[in-house]
Amino acid sequence: MTNLTSSRLQIALSLLVAVAAAGPASAQTATSTFSVSSSGTVGTAPGNTATPVADAPPPTPETETISCTGTVKVSTVSVSDPALGPQVIVSLDTTALSCVGQSTKTTFLNSGQGNLTRPLVANDVLKMTFAVYPNTAGGYLKARTGMATANLSFNTTTGALTAASVTIGNFQ
Repeated sequence: MTNLTSSRLQIALSLLVAVAAAGPASAQTATSTFSVSSSGTVGTAPGNTATPVADAPPPTPETETISCTGTVKVSTVSVSDPALGPQVIVSLDTTALSCVGQSTKTTFLNSGQGNLTRPLVANDVLKMTFAVYPNTAGGYLKARTGMATANLSFNTTTGALTAASVTIGNFQ
């Protein structure tokens, strides 16, 4: 009995080592990271007028235009999928942006982190929404939606990201 159990254990371990050595079906081919300078505005809320009215109340963090500048981190990992062909996993992180209300000078935070899986092509445009909210107690209850638009270029042979630019704007 001991020899039979020992033989089965050796076979099972051999198979386990062979599977681990072969790697997953979607093996990595390239990893890239860019830190991109970006800027833009998240516009005023619906109903807010663009020109000041004499008797109108001053803008509040819920209605004013928000200016965002700073760095957006773009990370990519290309993968080979036998069923779908070459793919790329794109991670966008806008949390390093500095966002400030143009009228009230209120500081805004954002929740901009997203992952998207796309077919690997030479040029791609990705749009990701993120919440922008005042850096105050309960500010998250007054969140607005911004949009990061990333223009990406890839080397389709290696899967490496070769160029990236990101603009910030309104969700449309």
